[in-house]
Amino acid sequence: MLIDTDMSDVSSEQTGEPLENNQRVSIRQRIYIGITKSGSDMFGVLFMGALFGFYVDILHMDPINYGTVMIIFAIWNAINDPIFGYMSDKKRMDKRGKRSFFIRLSIPFYFVGFLMFWLASPEWSQISLFIFLLVSLFIFDTGLTIAGLNISAIQTDQTSSTNERTRIMLISMLLSMIPVGLASMTPNLVLTSTLSTIAMSLIFISIGVIALILMIYGSIKLKEKSLEVKHVEPLPILVAIKETFKSKSFIFFVVFSFMMNAVAINLLAVIPLYYKYVFQLDQIQILIITVATGVFYIPILFAFEKLQKKIGLRYTFFLVIVLLILGSTGLFFAQSVVFMAICYGVCLWMSTVWWLLVNPMVGDIADEDELKTNNRRDGMFFGTNALITKPASSLIIFVFSAIIQFYGYNSKWDVQSAQAIMGIRLGVGILPLIFLVLALISLFFYPLHGKKLKQIKLELDDLHKEPE
Repeated sequence: MLIDTDMSDVSSEQTGEPLENNQRVSIRQRIYIGITKSGSDMFGVLFMGALFGFYVDILHMDPINYGTVMIIFAIWNAINDPIFGYMSDKKRMDKRGKRSFFIRLSIPFYFVGFLMFWLASPEWSQISLFIFLLVSLFIFDTGLTIAGLNISAIQTDQTSSTNERTRIMLISMLLSMIPVGLASMTPNLVLTSTLSTIAMSLIFISIGVIALILMIYGSIKLKEKSLEVKHVEPLPILVAIKETFKSKSFIFFVVFSFMMNAVAINLLAVIPLYYKYVFQLDQIQILIITVATGVFYIPILFAFEKLQKKIGLRYTFFLVIVLLILGSTGLFFAQSVVFMAICYGVCLWMSTVWWLLVNPMVGDIADEDELKTNNRRDGMFFGTNALITKPASSLIIFVFSAIIQFYGYNSKWDVQSAQAIMGIRLGVGILPLIFLVLALISLFFYPLHGKKLKQIKLELDDLHKEPE
């Protein structure tokens, strides 16, 4: 079994206690996790960054219809996330793997649903677009859910060290920098261009093929280990759900996660409209902003990975929220392109830090839960978190859609009215502030830090020690 020497928010480097060899995850394993995550994230960023603009601005789907699809779609999330999470936890480790088995299973659903997104036509009726998008989302989300929660779980289920989990995330994000960076800049460049609808679709599908190859290769090569205690029967599903919602730590975390997830997704989804109509940027200007903000990607990740070791996850996230509030406020008031780019960069970087540190936070919650239930239930926590947080993207996009429609946005106009531009500014800069304040409050009450977290790690040490 694995033995953790991380005792608290303070790192092992500060205490002078090195990680045990069996706590560490091999470089090769980190790389294969990173490659698999890169493919999954490429699908994800195109889904989050391009779908809204493609359907509303290019296919001319009514914004309220789009928002309604996302709300209906959230019901499917309410059904599948905890079920798939429970199935992942229940499966015992064998030669096919545990989490890696489900990752491979997810790939066909992931790709087919993604492919369908870009086959719709602006000639279709509003009803046809509504039904087709909804069906595509159901298929896509089946893959997204299975892959997402198992990729997350495999990052926390290899070791009980919070710092080592953060390193796994760091390596994964560094490996994904180029492919995911390519995918993330594509919506801004393509959706603001004069390309035909078919050309746009082909570009998105081509990037999806690259994502497919990365996921297949990485998932085949994965050779995982697991923290699960052998010969321990998994909890029945109703008991597992009950125990999940009995966790005070998880309740405060999931409220925090809901708000942060909404803010991060809103930024990706609506920034193309902000570029196109508020600042009327061309592709070269957008590319310059993308490259300029991307230069700081690696140093920001390393800086916050080190900061987490010194002050812990909770206090690091306090700083992230404060910077997101400043950046979002700046996006609302920005008049110059340079100031806007700086504010966008701050929001983008802090959203990236959120993705870096959220999984280790869930890992700490699963550690606490394991002491109570004697079961390793990372999948259930990631699945239930997704159950609650995925509707955040539907909710915030629905509200954004309602705001811009109320302010007179019309996707058929190349230049929007001053009133519509104000609506876009409100949706990009002010709407996230509501979510960020609520995130700040929930994080304040999150209990896993300091002495309590230290005690959990000590007790987990004893549980995972091999009998002599």
